Amino acid sequence: MLYMVECGFRDPSREAAWSEWYSGPKLASLLALPGFEASQRFRAVDGGPAPWLAVHTVPGTEFFDRPNYRGAGGGGFGEWQADIIDWSRNLFDGLHTLPEVPEDAFLVTVDSADGPTDCPGFELGWLPGVGLDRTVPWRGWAISGTADCPPGGRAWRPVTPRLTGT
Repeated sequence: MLYMVECGFRDPSREAAWSEWYSGPKLASLLALPGFEASQRFRAVDGGPAPWLAVHTVPGTEFFDRPNYRGAGGGGFGEWQADIIDWSRNLFDGLHTLPEVPEDAFLVTVDSADGPTDCPGFELGWLPGVGLDRTVPWRGWAISGTADCPPGGRAWRPVTPRLTGT
């Protein structure tokens, strides 16, 4: 299952330090957990609300009830929490893990309330939202060589390579 976390950061003067923490110690603590298989972070090309995206591979909904998840800082941002805005957490089924998006490519996403739709020029994989906030009923995804995306879609540039757990 894919666990996708989207958010914005309120304080531009601290945003780079927060991103470094998230890409470093935060991901390391999560990837050390049994079942937390992989992660990759992204930044939206459009700079709209919630410009940060993290895509994680987890075994299922029961993972979030484990004490070690909360103990490793899962579900929060520690000292940075007060600056987190436009935060949502969604769990998607239908794909075990997201393939790595190379640094010279983009992750393209399209959200749909009514289910998979055709997006001419894009071969989208569609994932149903199955847990957590459920702010996105369906998410289409593709890896693209350009930042072009369908109407209503977003293009995301990788911030980290795909990191794997132990």
